[in-house]
Amino acid sequence: MSKKNQRLINILMVLLSWLTIPFMGWHNIKRFFTASILIVLLEAINVQLGKKRKWWVFYNKPKSYFTNEFPFNIGPFLIGSMWILK
Repeated sequence: MSKKNQRLINILMVLLSWLTIPFMGWHNIKRFFTASILIVLLEAINVQLGKKRKWWVFYNKPKSYFTNEFPFNIGPFLIGSMWILK
């Protein structure tokens, strides 16, 4: 996949997931946001440990955490965990 397509998919993935936030309600956002941040931080640590200990294999090795895994963590993973906790 080209860099341009990857950036576009990352931006769309983050935007589409964040657009579902208003349907959750302000009270639920305040209630579950801190727990979701904790989940995202633990997942980021899990990704780093998994790469270091070779728990999984990447055929096209990701160069940077911020261009590959970070958009997934702040997009669908963060918002999805808030929806699941709700």
